[in-house]
Amino acid sequence: MTTEFIVGLTYADRLNLATQARHEAIKSRFDSEVAALTSLMGPMSDGPEWPAGAAWLAARHGGNACIVSDGLSDPWVERDRPETGLGVEVFIETPDAGLSADAPLNKLADTWLFPLIAEVSHTLAGYAKLSEKLLDGELLSLEFNIDHIKDGRGRVGALLSKPRQDNASLSMPGGTVSLIAATLLTVNELKFLRGKGPAGRLELADKLYDAGHGHLSLLHRPSVV
Repeated sequence: MTTEFIVGLTYADRLNLATQARHEAIKSRFDSEVAALTSLMGPMSDGPEWPAGAAWLAARHGGNACIVSDGLSDPWVERDRPETGLGVEVFIETPDAGLSADAPLNKLADTWLFPLIAEVSHTLAGYAKLSEKLLDGELLSLEFNIDHIKDGRGRVGALLSKPRQDNASLSMPGGTVSLIAATLLTVNELKFLRGKGPAGRLELADKLYDAGHGHLSLLHRPSVV
């Protein structure tokens, strides 16, 4: 969409166009219908909020369950800010959701996927420089306290990266948006990353792909380090 075309639209129109395009792109990317998930968490209080509001979509990708952020790439209301918001959306994909294949998609809101991807999404919304690093091709790792993931064993970590084996972008009216995978890490992998910086995160991603896991989040896999 050109700037000249955007000028003639209200913010509600711009937001509606972005939402429709994003939903269609996500459906195509995952070859799935999608279901909106009600936000169970408010925006972070110590940083900028989502461009228009926090939301997520549930989808399936083959036999895997997925939850995708739905709004990090919304246009900002201000005309001098990007039409693609933070330029990213983040997702988690797993065969270990704990739901039957015929369960309604919105039931994914009750699984461990939702609190993890919500934490990641809110962190990206609260700290715009993290999204800039991801857009530049850098890998990031985040840690959270989410008691009911990993049997309540302390900190939970995720590696953020662009999937390597397929198209990791969404075509939007205001431009291209990068689709970022959040991969659940083991306790030993988290320890491995501490103090290593970008090279350590890249090394861990290489090991995950070499082991055949790729960007998938698996609850019971052995550590790759």
